[in-house]
Amino acid sequence: MPEAKQRDAEATRRRILAAATAEFAAHGFAGARIDRIAEAASANKRMIYAYYGNKGALFDRVIEHVFEHLEASVPFTPDDLVGYATTLFDYLMDHPNHLRIDAWRRLERPAATDVEREMYQRRVYSLAELQADFGMGGRFGPGDVLTIVVALASAWEGAPDGLRPFAAKDRDRQRELVAGTMYVLASAIAPKLIQPKRS
Repeated sequence: MPEAKQRDAEATRRRILAAATAEFAAHGFAGARIDRIAEAASANKRMIYAYYGNKGALFDRVIEHVFEHLEASVPFTPDDLVGYATTLFDYLMDHPNHLRIDAWRRLERPAATDVEREMYQRRVYSLAELQADFGMGGRFGPGDVLTIVVALASAWEGAPDGLRPFAAKDRDRQRELVAGTMYVLASAIAPKLIQPKRS
């Protein structure tokens, strides 16, 4: 394929993927429409099927893309859980479609993709290497620790609508609460990981 055509094909794929991400985030798998994706991407439906296969395969690719972008954008720092939690918080606030896509995926296609599973596996294994530094009598496993961090970082973006009026609305305050809460939790769960290293 000539280079110009290859560049054009890649640009079309990116437009389709971006349009599909917005469509699935707004409407879920069942409610999404391929014709709306095609219109938003300035492509035709034939191109979508040629590049991504059927609607299910496109949805799976969107999920993979969302998690690939998360992994590339938020490096995991198992020895700095406070920093990781606040960085993840900022990412999720800047990319609300991540949580929306994940919520639709859990409702409509509950099996995790290989990309998602492998990303979390790598992060759990990274924490497992530090597990000797966990406190609380070993009651927290590395998967439990990561679950708590992810839940805390996504707490405000994923809060129930009825609770939102009573919760902090200022993003800086929310980040401050994420950092403070994670510091308290890390002090109990992994105290050696937040203390200054001795020279």
